[in-house]
Amino acid sequence: MEKENYTTGEIAKICNVSRRTVQYYDREGIIQPSKISEGGRRIYSNEDLQKFKLVILYKNLGLPLKEIKDVLCSENKYKIITDILTQQNSKLEKQICEMIDLKKKISILLEDLKLNKEVSVLNSDELSKLIRHKEHHEKVGRLTYLLLSLYIVIIVMSGYLISILGGLFSYIIIAIDIAFLLFLIYFHSSQNAYVCPYCKYKFTINFFQDMFSFNNGKKGKYLKCPNCHKRSWISETYKEN
Repeated sequence: MEKENYTTGEIAKICNVSRRTVQYYDREGIIQPSKISEGGRRIYSNEDLQKFKLVILYKNLGLPLKEIKDVLCSENKYKIITDILTQQNSKLEKQICEMIDLKKKISILLEDLKLNKEVSVLNSDELSKLIRHKEHHEKVGRLTYLLLSLYIVIIVMSGYLISILGGLFSYIIIAIDIAFLLFLIYFHSSQNAYVCPYCKYKFTINFFQDMFSFNNGKKGKYLKCPNCHKRSWISETYKEN
């Protein structure tokens, strides 16, 4: 059987809050007891309990107590809570964007620290510059994979066309394939740089080095550092403008 009256402690237990929270809401006029016993005990009704649950819900959604109080006291609760929740939603979206941007900056800094093994970014301007370099390098990487995929399609189509046309057309098609491959190598060599894992020296490679060096995907290229002259697998990074 549902109770009709509740003490401060019972309200606190049902709503999973402290007695002090219930007392604070009482003092602030957010939810006050329906009656007070002769002994001075504060007695809450079922309606008060439902209001408490509503307050806890709005509080968990991040609404300030002042705005929650305005909702409870208003005759047009629908309009007020709709406006407040709309504002809260916009505020949260802005905070999410700010947190995503902050996480991106931290991730880029961590990546730079792991690559260089030292603190190379000393102020906000340098961080902004690093972010621009990283974003450009990511775009270059996506474009490189796109060109590589296109080259594979061209090779497949070339084989099909050679089998059909033959003769002089075969040489023309092969020449086009080679020209596209050379362009792809040139584009790759002109857009990327490498950091030696031993001496942290950053360097670029020319067209022929890019063409004849081993490439192992995430490991990068097997190169000789022009500074310490050690050979190792070196991952690609952004090229300074």
